[in-house]
Amino acid sequence: MRRDAFYTLIIAPATSSRFYKIVIPHKHLYGALLGSVILLGLLSTAGVWIVRRAVMLVRYARIERENEVLKREYLTQLNALRSRLASLEAEAHQVRQAAREMGIEVEDADLGPTSSEAARGKGGPREPQFFAEEIARVEATLKTLRAHLERERERHRRTPRGWPVEGSLNARFGIRRNPFGEGYEFHTGVDLEARYGEPVRATADGTVVFAAYWGGYGNLVILDHGHGLTTFYGHLSRISVRVGQAVKRGQIVGRAGSTGRSTGPHVHYEVRVNDRPVDPRRFSAG
Repeated sequence: MRRDAFYTLIIAPATSSRFYKIVIPHKHLYGALLGSVILLGLLSTAGVWIVRRAVMLVRYARIERENEVLKREYLTQLNALRSRLASLEAEAHQVRQAAREMGIEVEDADLGPTSSEAARGKGGPREPQFFAEEIARVEATLKTLRAHLERERERHRRTPRGWPVEGSLNARFGIRRNPFGEGYEFHTGVDLEARYGEPVRATADGTVVFAAYWGGYGNLVILDHGHGLTTFYGHLSRISVRVGQAVKRGQIVGRAGSTGRSTGPHVHYEVRVNDRPVDPRRFSAG
């Protein structure tokens, strides 16, 4: 092929006898074709880049939305944990206070930070998972302490405290002179001064196991407080309870009198541990 080869394009309109001739050299045609291919390639590359960019933007927007949802869920969970922790700390304070009043030390349970600990410099990342696990541990500890405190409260309610009447001691526990003759005898309780008919009150929660006349005790009420503890209220002029009845501390069980082996109105008060008499003064202050 010659270098000066060319194509001739003839255009003949249907409405005219004239025609037009266009001469296109080969090299121009090849250049145009090559330019078209290059342009098409560039357009294709640009189109692919734009599509990929659009896909990335859509994916990024979706990830942003998901992150916002996760952030809200995280904050909701964190706020719930904070609220629960605050509740536990308040309950822990109440448990400590109740235990302190009952003489029980619970500081070793590590229920929460003290005010001095909270004021010290501390830091580190927050981990909700470990936060929740720690709250679960504190909840379990508090549950155990609540059960323990309830048992202690029950024991305190059933432990004799104070005296059944407000009178002074006429006779103490132990060996004493026989008030009815010569010699000495062992006094199994204490005698408390009381007016005839004065209310005699239970010194602890318990159950009536005896309520009748019994020899030298005269009219006698016996309360069983559990754990081997019993209390006796003797020389009563009247019995106000019946066998099997549950009574509370401070409840009237009878009236002071002078029945049985007695020299005058008073109350014989006795405490026994496993049916063995002990000095009631051990329980006079709780």
